[in-house]
Amino acid sequence: MRKNVEVKDLYDFLWCFGYLEPEYTLKLDGKDLNHLSPGERGTLLLVFYLLVDKSNKPIVVDQPEENLDSQTVYRLLIPVIKDVKKRRQIIMVTHSPNIAVVCDAEQVIHASIDRSNGNAVKYTMGAIESPAINRYLVDVLEGTRPAFDNREAKYFASQLS
Repeated sequence: MRKNVEVKDLYDFLWCFGYLEPEYTLKLDGKDLNHLSPGERGTLLLVFYLLVDKSNKPIVVDQPEENLDSQTVYRLLIPVIKDVKKRRQIIMVTHSPNIAVVCDAEQVIHASIDRSNGNAVKYTMGAIESPAINRYLVDVLEGTRPAFDNREAKYFASQLS
C-alpha cells in the first residue's frame, strides 16, 4: 500500500465497484443497432421499450410498421403488442392490417377528410366486427374488397399446389 493510504480506502475501492463500467448493446438477428435499417432500428427500440417499461399507463405509438416488411411486423411486433396490451392501453396509428386485426384491436377509429367541406375531418369508430369498421379495414388497410379477394384466391390457389 502507498503511504497515506488507509486500509479502509483500499476496501472502499475494492467493494464499491466504482471502477466497473457496464457495457450494453442491442442486437436484432445478430446485427448491432448501428447496422440496422431505420425500420429495424425503430422496431428494436420500440420492442425493447415495451418489454422493459412495466408501466400500466396508456402509450401512443405512431406507425410502428413503417419501413418494415410484413413478416418482420408479424414476427417481432405482433407478439409484443399482444402481450403489452394485457396490462396497458395502446393507442396506435397504423396502416397495417396485421397490427389492427391480428392484435385484435378493441376499437378502430377511421379518419377521413372531406375536401368539399373545408377539409373537415370525419371520424368513424367501432369494433372490428362492426360492418362500417370492417368495410374501412378492408378498403383502407387491405386495398379494397376486390384486392383482398384477389389475394385470398391467389393464396388459396398456391396452397393447393
